[in-house]
Amino acid sequence: MSKKILFILLTVMGSFTMFGQGIVFETGNWESILKKAKKEKKLIYLDAYTSWCGPCKMMKKSIFPDAQVGKYFNENFVNAQIDMEKGEGTGLAKTYKVNAYPTHLFIDGSGKLIHLSLGYMDAVEFVSLGKQANDPKQQYATLQTKFEAGDRDATLLSNYLNLLYQTGDPKGDAVAQEYFKTQKDLTTDENIKWLNAFAINPNSVNHSTLLENKEAITAKLHSEFLGNLAYNYFKSDYNKKLDLPAAQQHLSAVYPEERGILSFYLATFYHKKNKETEQYNQALTEYLTPENVDKFDSQELNSFAWYAYESFDDPAKIKQAIVWAQASVNKLSQYANNDTLAWLYFKAGDKENARITAEKAIALGKATGNDTSSTEELLTK
Repeated sequence: MSKKILFILLTVMGSFTMFGQGIVFETGNWESILKKAKKEKKLIYLDAYTSWCGPCKMMKKSIFPDAQVGKYFNENFVNAQIDMEKGEGTGLAKTYKVNAYPTHLFIDGSGKLIHLSLGYMDAVEFVSLGKQANDPKQQYATLQTKFEAGDRDATLLSNYLNLLYQTGDPKGDAVAQEYFKTQKDLTTDENIKWLNAFAINPNSVNHSTLLENKEAITAKLHSEFLGNLAYNYFKSDYNKKLDLPAAQQHLSAVYPEERGILSFYLATFYHKKNKETEQYNQALTEYLTPENVDKFDSQELNSFAWYAYESFDDPAKIKQAIVWAQASVNKLSQYANNDTLAWLYFKAGDKENARITAEKAIALGKATGNDTSSTEELLTK
């Protein structure tokens, strides 16, 4: 075999090896990674992780080895993976203000932050993130520079808000304030999302704008919005030491139509924080009557019901919790809430309904890839 043919074969085989595997991460120090990125005129993709982070482990196990992810990231980036609590990672965490994991950083060869995102994402989402990082129109650094230069284009502001929302950046309130000025209708789905994200805190410059549109937001999100409103009032500097009755009175005055549910949310947040279990349980059972359960979404009702299963022994309270679980299932029948309902039936001594509901839960769980072992355990009981 000639040397030329051998060289071609080795090159082709090498290409298959690179693009048939996942992301190839550099093993050198940060300075060498910066030099390589500058030389190759590529951005660095930095997986900023910690050893204890669950989503980080999921990315490492399922996403980084993906062939399509590897193909895009190996072609377009110099890839690095650094524990933010060890060695050079501690300094990098301070430099790039990393405080949530995983953080996905895209950095140029000079060390400038160009783009970023947070959290676990699937392979398609992750490749999409890489493409955003390589698109000057969508890069965090570009959007930030244009905003600071006075650009108030609505699309630019919306794209910038999306990034700030994903990363929990405190600049979001100021950007949202400018974005809201560009909008004629603040009750669209997207604008309600931004109001709920960047105007919910009573200290926010946008809070009055949110309250001006509270009816539309409530109609769209209801308990999600009201719970968020109460929680932000509860945790904000507005009440450094919360006076529960005063807080309930204040929110009721601001939003008299929803007096009951807002007082309920404030009470449960307050009692939970102060580990006042008896008062917390009382707040649940007093407010979650059959007349009020419809005010909550399926997920919340399931959460309340499962708490009751784990915490209550009083037959009357278990019976009440069954109503919550039934309402959750009626709103959206899923594996989790059918499982909760089955266990509550069992605790109440209703074995027939426990069996029927457990079988339904298992069928739903298997169809959606859930681990149904605990429900199967219930059937053996």
